[in-house]
Amino acid sequence: MVTEADKSAQLIEKGYCLFDQVLTPEMLARVTEVSDRLLDAQDAAHFEQQKSTGSLVCVYDDPFFAELIAWQPALDVLHALGYGRPTFSTGFVISKPPHSPPLFWHQDWWGWNDPVSYHPVPQQTFLMYYLVDTSIKNGCLRLIEGSHLKRHPVHDMIPDAHTDDLRRVADPDHPVYQSHEGEVDIPVKAGDLVIGDSRLLHSAHANKTDNRRTVITL
Repeated sequence: MVTEADKSAQLIEKGYCLFDQVLTPEMLARVTEVSDRLLDAQDAAHFEQQKSTGSLVCVYDDPFFAELIAWQPALDVLHALGYGRPTFSTGFVISKPPHSPPLFWHQDWWGWNDPVSYHPVPQQTFLMYYLVDTSIKNGCLRLIEGSHLKRHPVHDMIPDAHTDDLRRVADPDHPVYQSHEGEVDIPVKAGDLVIGDSRLLHSAHANKTDNRRTVITL
């Protein structure tokens, strides 16, 4: 049996951990409805600008997401991991349209000039709620275990993250979109929660299906 202590150790050592069915079916349906409404309101230019990401709609755009941010089962998970007083920063509806390219490799941490960045315990995490079952075919998460603490060749291949060229996939053959040694696929079920260290190198596969693949990242 995998315990919370095991998952806490995995988060620190590998950079991520997974919790099954943190969203109830009812909450999953509500998150999906609000997310779909926000996505349907975006114009074509938004998806063209976010071709690699898919979409980048801030959760501040709908007050409903306050309920997701304060979702007690997720707060209970964080408490079990040893993080009893989390502070929220921001979040996004990130949805890969049908037949869209891979997400570029990147990490989301911003404080590298502070010595705390090199401490094993994460100072910032991401919480990812996928709204559909994911697989390699529809763009599941992929990551490089341990890359939050140890340098990996991918670090030297990628430019600054989230640039216009990367989002627009100006060069689809760039290493930032490709598979690399040591990457691990993280397929999940709708309603599962992935928690990751913001320093971790991660990306997502292309969505090769006829349906959108949406994740809420907090």
